[in-house]
Amino acid sequence: MAESFTAIHNYSDPGLEKQRSYDYELSIRLSAEAISYCLSDSNTSKFLHLESFDLAEPGMRPYIPGDRELNDTTKLNALLDGDLHWLTNKFSKTRVLIDQGNSSLMPEALYSEEDKGNIFEFNIAGGPYKESELHHDHLHSLNAYSIYHVPASLDSLINKFFPEAAVFHHSSAIIQSLYLKYMNQESDKHVFVNTGKSRVDILRLQGKKLEYFNSFRYNTAEDFMYYLIFVVEQLGLNPESVEMMMMGEVDKHSSLSDLVHKYIRNVHYIKRNEDFRYSFVFDQVPGHYYYNLLNASLCE
Repeated sequence: MAESFTAIHNYSDPGLEKQRSYDYELSIRLSAEAISYCLSDSNTSKFLHLESFDLAEPGMRPYIPGDRELNDTTKLNALLDGDLHWLTNKFSKTRVLIDQGNSSLMPEALYSEEDKGNIFEFNIAGGPYKESELHHDHLHSLNAYSIYHVPASLDSLINKFFPEAAVFHHSSAIIQSLYLKYMNQESDKHVFVNTGKSRVDILRLQGKKLEYFNSFRYNTAEDFMYYLIFVVEQLGLNPESVEMMMMGEVDKHSSLSDLVHKYIRNVHYIKRNEDFRYSFVFDQVPGHYYYNLLNASLCE
């Protein structure tokens, strides 16, 4: 019997017609333990559909620093061979965001394709990494490159199901979208926090420059808070005056959010990008959820 999967979120406009896939743009956020995807109308830039699956085994052991991330794609393959097989149809455009693996930012002037592997291993512990598993994104707005690792099993899955997809690291969507939105605004007191199930990305912009970006893996809300306070202190910011901008699938009333509010006075939840349009069904989705996924097109 085929394995059954249940979506944790599923929102679909009544006017969506799956057989007309060529009229839609498909964006997918992918890791070995989860898949989320959304569809937007190619002509109107209006989002019509969003669905998300958590494939992690219950009771997984805590992350230990130095551990390699899981790369077993058995469940992903089963899901894409089954209920989500229609995503392999021909779409107007397909993008895949890699939501796992380490990444390293490099100024464009210092980037070298030939030295990509050496640059990555110098900045990222846990190697050696195979050259064939290293990808890069060109962040045009910042004149920088992001180098990141894609496990062979995940790379193989993408080539199997989405051979024509444009592939990016999920952090590229966060960095590009926030930079384009805030580069002309006063954001000196802002710290942007993207929360994943076991990873937190922390970013700070200062004027038209990216001052800081880093990712940390965590097990508990206390771990999460430790990294957040550590970064705030390293940047010389005051927890009483810093403006913490939260995004990602974190509930406003969760124990994690409660802890953030306890130590940071000014906590805000980022609004959905107003440059796009959204079906009324997205009114059911908190505006700060799936921020990287819904801004995947800005990687291009």
